[in-house]
Amino acid sequence: MEVEYNIAGRILAKDGTWVISLAEILASPEAGSGATCAADLSEDVLSAYCKAVSAQNACKVYLWKDREEYGNANVFNGGSDYEVVNEVCFLCIYDSGCEVLRERTNCWNEKIDAVVSYNV
Repeated sequence: MEVEYNIAGRILAKDGTWVISLAEILASPEAGSGATCAADLSEDVLSAYCKAVSAQNACKVYLWKDREEYGNANVFNGGSDYEVVNEVCFLCIYDSGCEVLRERTNCWNEKIDAVVSYNV
């Protein structure tokens, strides 16, 4: 079974909107020296990073981690489809260093769609 991780986020400041990259998170003090990939970043680490960036910029920050597990599903007449069979999505939102939301869902969190389309 193959597992894919996606980590991204947005900083929504008064003077513009910026994308948060995985490289920025891995380079941050919150990630520690042991994190080298998305799989290494726990929800607590992501939440600490989100809080720190939000407090530093006095703005709202969205950060999410999506874990998709691929496998064979829906086998019909001897054939199979390779698709997402399990998904976990973590989302945290901080505003000026204060937690607004921190939740885990078993599918893509639609609250993320509200900020994905922001012009960067």
